Amino acid sequence: MIFLNKESTKKGKIMKTISIINLKGGCAKSTTAINTAALLAMKHKKRVLLIDNDPQGNTSQFFGAYDENTLCGSAEILINKEPSNIWKVLEGVNLIDANMTLLEADNQVRSSMERQDNRLAAFLEKKAADYDYCIIDNPPAILMCTINALCASDEVIIPVTLDNWALDGVEVITRQIEALHTLNQKLKIAGILLTNYKKSIENEMAEKWLRENCPYKVFDTRIRHSEKAVAATYYKEPLEKYSPRSAAAVTYRKFVKELQEIENGI
Repeated sequence: MIFLNKESTKKGKIMKTISIINLKGGCAKSTTAINTAALLAMKHKKRVLLIDNDPQGNTSQFFGAYDENTLCGSAEILINKEPSNIWKVLEGVNLIDANMTLLEADNQVRSSMERQDNRLAAFLEKKAADYDYCIIDNPPAILMCTINALCASDEVIIPVTLDNWALDGVEVITRQIEALHTLNQKLKIAGILLTNYKKSIENEMAEKWLRENCPYKVFDTRIRHSEKAVAATYYKEPLEKYSPRSAAAVTYRKFVKELQEIENGI
């Protein structure tokens, strides 16, 4: 891995910041963040800043950027410090790491008398000309780092694995996001992304209900279930590198293409 300690001198269009979030675990938040960032860089030639904003640090572990004994970059941002290191993890993708020190920083910020919700937004404002996209992998909880991410984001993508609890979770997280509009009026829900999708009568019924009753967009693309998606985590490679012909890789490509087409008004 390569450490980047100096700010990029590249100048370009202002980046779009997208939070990946669901309060339910096991719905492919980290997988979606990793593969979305990788595809934006690899297939669409975008400059991407990937932020691991989850104290569990799954995204950091995936890229070999996890050190439990070091104050992580996400924690440093939350306490108003510049990250000591920004990792170059793929061509076109830089990573800000996370570990359990983020939870300690989160608790520290909550007890602060200073403004708490704008730390990440202030940092990203300084990086806006260096990247086309910022993708934030969030924890399955409303922590202060989560609030910071939502206050810094333009859009939210909610990954959902279809079951009764997941459908209830959509309503919970969308209410939380709507409650933050007073702090970030530009924030909008880009859509619901169906993940780990298996064709079955139950899933087809749940999908039909969601598309008919959810007040937010449900992306046309469904991320198909694939054992390769699990295997890729062991080999520490995005699906586009590890198994580009797998069902999950093919559908992630379709999803990122759909995301780009929506952005471009196609």
